Amino acid sequence: MYSLLLGVYLIIVIIMIMVILVQQPKEGGLSPMFGGGMENILGVRGAPTFFTKLTAALGTLYIILSLVLSAINSPRRVKRAQVPVETQKQVEQTQPQEQQTIPQIPEEGGK
Repeated sequence: MYSLLLGVYLIIVIIMIMVILVQQPKEGGLSPMFGGGMENILGVRGAPTFFTKLTAALGTLYIILSLVLSAINSPRRVKRAQVPVETQKQVEQTQPQEQQTIPQIPEEGGK
């Protein structure tokens, strides 16, 4: 399951890179400061193109698949209560019991 989703993820990434590179650059950013893009100053924009919509859809799929893949790949923690009782008893029996010895203090008055 993980390998299949990872394959789909990689295909989406490659297609998204190609779609972004095929798009025409918009005259935004610093372009109006240097004499270009007068139509953008007044805020006139055309309708979103096919490539713009495709980029948005691929970006959404990219984020969703990233979250799903990270959730699948996250480590699972086992709580102590979920370990069978027999296994806990076996572990306790195999561990050596340490006997604590308390050192005796010699009596001072004893001869």
